[in-house]
Amino acid sequence: MRRRFLIPLLLALLSLLLYFLPYGESVANADAIVVLDHVVDGDTVWVRSVYGFKAGQTFKVRLADVDTPERGEPGFAEATEEVNRILSSSPCIILDVDDPPYDRYGRVVAVVYVPEGNVLLNLNAHLAENGFARYVDYSGSFHPEDFHLYVPVTEEIRGLIIRYC
Repeated sequence: MRRRFLIPLLLALLSLLLYFLPYGESVANADAIVVLDHVVDGDTVWVRSVYGFKAGQTFKVRLADVDTPERGEPGFAEATEEVNRILSSSPCIILDVDDPPYDRYGRVVAVVYVPEGNVLLNLNAHLAENGFARYVDYSGSFHPEDFHLYVPVTEEIRGLIIRYC
């Protein structure tokens, strides 16, 4: 009698595990391939575009839908150091630019992805899920509830990484 329930129970547990893993089925848009110029703070960086949106230009990016501590607040240095650690270790960064693309300060708003093998790390989600930031659903086309910590590298993005990184 026990054996009859064991397999369905194991399948149910496996389904739950797969459902709650941080790897999602969403796909990143590669609106721009950029390289890091410098980190301003935990949610703002300067980059230089080598492909796509604003190609050839250096500009400021505000990470979409996350908020990190401001200068002088607890956690400011840690959030800034985490962004610097992750972005400076990657030869290139992928931006999925918001619609509309600019905030009220003229910064480009984007989800920032870092290639890690066959997946892309969503830096915005990483910061929030590791306590460096909090999610805030600002206006625009992104919504934090749709963020996944990792998304698969599509063939199109793989080609861009090979060419520009």
